Amino acid sequence: MKLRFSRSSLNLIIFTCIILIGWASIDKNRALEDQISDAVGINQQIELQTLEPLNQQSWTSQEGILVNWQSRLDTEFLIRVRGTRPEEAPSITNTHISWQPTYWQWDISLGTDFEMGLTEFSQQLKEFPSALKNQPASIILQGPWSPDIARLTSARLIKDLQLQPLPDLTKVSKSTGHQCPWQPVSAQFWLQDQLLQANKSQPNMSEKTWQLPQMPTTTSISQASLNSWKQVFSQQWQVNWLKPQKQFDMLSDLAYYRLPANYLLQGYWQINELTPAVLEEYLAQCRRDVR
Repeated sequence: MKLRFSRSSLNLIIFTCIILIGWASIDKNRALEDQISDAVGINQQIELQTLEPLNQQSWTSQEGILVNWQSRLDTEFLIRVRGTRPEEAPSITNTHISWQPTYWQWDISLGTDFEMGLTEFSQQLKEFPSALKNQPASIILQGPWSPDIARLTSARLIKDLQLQPLPDLTKVSKSTGHQCPWQPVSAQFWLQDQLLQANKSQPNMSEKTWQLPQMPTTTSISQASLNSWKQVFSQQWQVNWLKPQKQFDMLSDLAYYRLPANYLLQGYWQINELTPAVLEEYLAQCRRDVR
């Protein structure tokens, strides 16, 4: 039996075949483009702008208080005391004190003229809450400080606030949560960006680990998504690194957690070495620690 088709039916069949062939070709091309993109992405290098070190000076007072000082002429005389948060935090109303999950901070500015700011300094020392005196803390200074003035100021802070040294690193207890490796730092930066509560994570220098309250839910890490993160992270990092306030925060972390001076920049320079395989291996080493 012979099949007979009208001209319109034949045209419809031919048109349908063309569409199906076209879709198949598009899907094949997309798959090929994805393979090429991943292959190129593996060797893609992020252009990293040269960043200067934080240019800080650190010393430990006779009382064992760590002081971090950054001299720069484009900021006011800034003072920060970061102390260990008590288990039962007192109820305090002081506009110069802020609270974080694991520490408190006292911030004041003396303006651009140190002598003019001495009156404000003395007043703020008098108004400092007695409940936070005699606490383990570190001191961070930023601004046009001279070495002598910086040391005299930190000495008065230690005396008036009765500051105590931070706990010995070997005696710092681990909190309930996950312990992730210390290196590579770039992997830790990536992990921090995946956390919903990144401010609750903190380094444990005695164990050379990072403590996280919980691990993020992550799917397979593609080279394309990692490259996108690298681009955004490196660009934002370059911008933040040049901001005095961001540097002040970085100096505070270095002092309070007693991180190596080059720790933060180390993570930045490691960006091009970070691959999906490195990240997956890093995440596999994060362990649960319950106490």
